[in-house]
Order: sequence, then structure tokens, then C-alpha cells
Amino acid sequence: MFQPASLKLDSPTPIDERFRNKYLILYFIIILLSFLPVSLFEYSYIQYFWKKDTIWLFFLFFPLNIFITIYILQLGALVFSSLFLLVIKLVYSPKEGVFKRDIYDKDYKYWNIRNLIKKWPLFIMSSHPFPWLKNRFMLRFFGAKIGKHTICDNCWISSEFINIEDNVIIGMGSTILSFGIEQDRFIIKKIIIKSNALVGAKCIILPGTIIEERAKLGAFSYTEYNSLLKEDLIYNGNPAKLKE
Repeated sequence: MFQPASLKLDSPTPIDERFRNKYLILYFIIILLSFLPVSLFEYSYIQYFWKKDTIWLFFLFFPLNIFITIYILQLGALVFSSLFLLVIKLVYSPKEGVFKRDIYDKDYKYWNIRNLIKKWPLFIMSSHPFPWLKNRFMLRFFGAKIGKHTICDNCWISSEFINIEDNVIIGMGSTILSFGIEQDRFIIKKIIIKSNALVGAKCIILPGTIIEERAKLGAFSYTEYNSLLKEDLIYNGNPAKLKE
């Protein structure tokens, strides 16, 4: 059975505990590095305003300072995690396929490492007051392709092997998973949602699914592995079948 998991119910990034324990230091390094820009900003802020003549400005702009600090922290986390991801992808390039869910399988191993690297920025961005920055900016930054005028702000989307084209509507609470775990198998395959497609609320889209142009998936439905939803047709059910 496929087993989605997530952090704060956003952007599924599960990690095998065996890898989590082994590479936890990498997670803490990313956190520490993401605080460097914040530290520099705060140091400059204090140096500039913490003076006898301008201390009133220090307190006047303090709320703005907190607001800016949050954004700098999020941007720092995103940049440093992306740099680590770039190095990891150069070491071992991500690919689609069916692999063993084994700590000695390289595809499974590096998929876990990539998820570990993404955990911190996903965590702090999940509390962002502007959710479109998470799904439309951050996931694009990690490599997911999300087209123009696409509505996907209140759903879970995997951060890789995702291609969502223009004018797509994805309903609230839906889950789009480019990976799956079935007992001793690990599956990763691209999901393609073409232009003007509609996915209802509380749907689950599993790896390898292709939703063609203007196809519709009814609410509370889920696709099977490698499903094809043909253009201009309506599907619903568990698993999704062509609506007669």
C-alpha cells in the first residue's frame, strides 16, 4: 500500500529512520547555515540603530525587523538546501523506476538524503502567511514544474518528478505523490498534469499518473499507479474509473 507522509501536512518528504539517524548532522548544518544571513542582518540592524540618538528608531522598526528576519531565514534555508541538493544530484542523479526499499540501494538512499535536505525549508515555509510562495515558488526552486495560472495552494505536492502545466485547478486537500512505498519496493515516477485539467478536493494522485488536457478527476477519488486520464473525459471513484 502506498504510504504518504509529510511534515506539518505539507509537501510529503518522508525519511527512512535508518537514514535520518545516519545523516542527521547534515540537517543541522543546513539549519545553522540558514541562520547566517539572519545573524548578519541583525548585527547590522543593532549596529545602525542601537545608538543614543537613534534608539527610538530601533524600537519603531522592530516589528518590521521581525518580519524581514522571517523572510531572510526562509530564503537562507532555501538557498543553502538548494546548494546541498545540487551537490547530491551531481554525485547521484535522480531517476525514475522501481527500486528496492533497502539502505544499500542507491536510488532509495539518495532519495532519502534529498528529502532530508529539503525538510528544514519545507518546515519553515509551511507556516508562511502566503501559501502560494510555498507551492508556486519553493517547489519550483526544487525542480517541480508548475505552470502559469495554476491553483494548487492548499494541497500536498511532491518536490520532484512533477510536471503541472498551465491553468490547472487542484482541489483543497489533494495529494500528488511522485513516489510510493509498497512493502519492500520503492517506486518513483513522474506525474504529468496537462493544461486545463481539474482535480477535485481530497484526491490522491499516485506515481506515473498522466492527466491529459481538460480531463477531470472527481472529488475524493484516487488514481492507480501509471493511470492515464484521457482528455475531455471525467473520472471518479476509488480507484478512478471513466464516468459513464
